[in-house]
Amino acid sequence: MASCEICGIQIMDRGEKVLVEGNLLTVCKTCSKRGKPSNNQPNIQKSFVRPKKMIKPNKITFDDSTILVNDFSEVIRKSRMIKGLTHEQLGILIKERASLLRKIESGSLKPDEELTKKLERFFRINLYTEVDSGE
Repeated sequence: MASCEICGIQIMDRGEKVLVEGNLLTVCKTCSKRGKPSNNQPNIQKSFVRPKKMIKPNKITFDDSTILVNDFSEVIRKSRMIKGLTHEQLGILIKERASLLRKIESGSLKPDEELTKKLERFFRINLYTEVDSGE
């Protein structure tokens, strides 16, 4: 006598073979609804296919002639206020944490190049400026 591999009940007849999450199980009539009929095919496990490695684009790099504007926090805050967004709403839209955006707006944290570019694209503002060489 076999037992159901899902609920553990003793199966009087031979039970039913069903596929549950890719595994072939012998189950009772009640539990057979939880899987797909196996059609008497052997259990063929799909082999793990590793996703293709994504090639990261080159990082945006700036030379010494481009710097973050001094009042970046104020520019970002004003832009957010003009759009009528909260930190949470902006975070959802640009896929960043609201706490990070608060720190940047308070001036206690400078945004990295990637976040700066996101903010520039979203608000259509310039946060980087060219530095005069002074020569």
